[in-house]
Amino acid sequence: MITYFNIKNYNKKDDNISLTYLNTKGDTLASFNTKSKKKTEKLTVKKGANKFVWNTRGKGAEKLKGMIFWWASFDGAKQIPGNYKVSLNVNGEVQTKDFTILADPRSEGSIADMQEQFDFVNDVNKTIDRAHQSIKNIRVINTQLKAFKKQYKDDDRTKDLVSKAKELIESFSTIEKVLYQTQNRSGQDPLNFPIRLTNKLGHLNSLVTMGDFPPTAQDIAVKNELTEKINEQLSKFDALVSKEIGGFNDAFNNLKLKCLITE
Repeated sequence: MITYFNIKNYNKKDDNISLTYLNTKGDTLASFNTKSKKKTEKLTVKKGANKFVWNTRGKGAEKLKGMIFWWASFDGAKQIPGNYKVSLNVNGEVQTKDFTILADPRSEGSIADMQEQFDFVNDVNKTIDRAHQSIKNIRVINTQLKAFKKQYKDDDRTKDLVSKAKELIESFSTIEKVLYQTQNRSGQDPLNFPIRLTNKLGHLNSLVTMGDFPPTAQDIAVKNELTEKINEQLSKFDALVSKEIGGFNDAFNNLKLKCLITE
């Protein structure tokens, strides 16, 4: 999808310009802004005529910095053929145009097939995104726990808490290792270390999106099995945060120490 637009005057420092793609219900599918700090959402403009190419994909699953996967896709699902809208916002002044995404005439898949694939990919990405967000939080928590251990390792008041911190680090790390292959350091490492749950689910996305066909019964069965295993780990994570970290913070407070903060 190519969008052409004209900017009469542009000051990079002061002007705020965005392009937003929406469905007919008004739901935002993708948005790009000149002020965005995310590379994938950055809109680059210049004075005069501009051209922006949108790949018609919505939000995918977040891939954390440094993560290495084997043949996995976390891209958003391709929008199915139909009617859409694009909105140009220049410092609060908005212009909106309708446009239509057409089906590839070479495709053998029906609109219904494409819709099934769209729903499948979105569902997979939501699960992966939740898992990766939990991994992000695990890394923050473990960093704090390790800092606590280092700071209070020789303090008699916190002997039990230091031991508890070590136990929690191991518990959180175990969850992360089930979700993601933490031994990966280069693109060759997946050949040596088995891929984990989010990689397997991302690989399934890669396979399903190779054409315009709907997921097979086997695809759905594999997705459901992997999703169940991921949700099991996420439930363990939630329980650790709500119960164990809560108790850890209470102990902090009782000793008048700085409370462990989680996101």
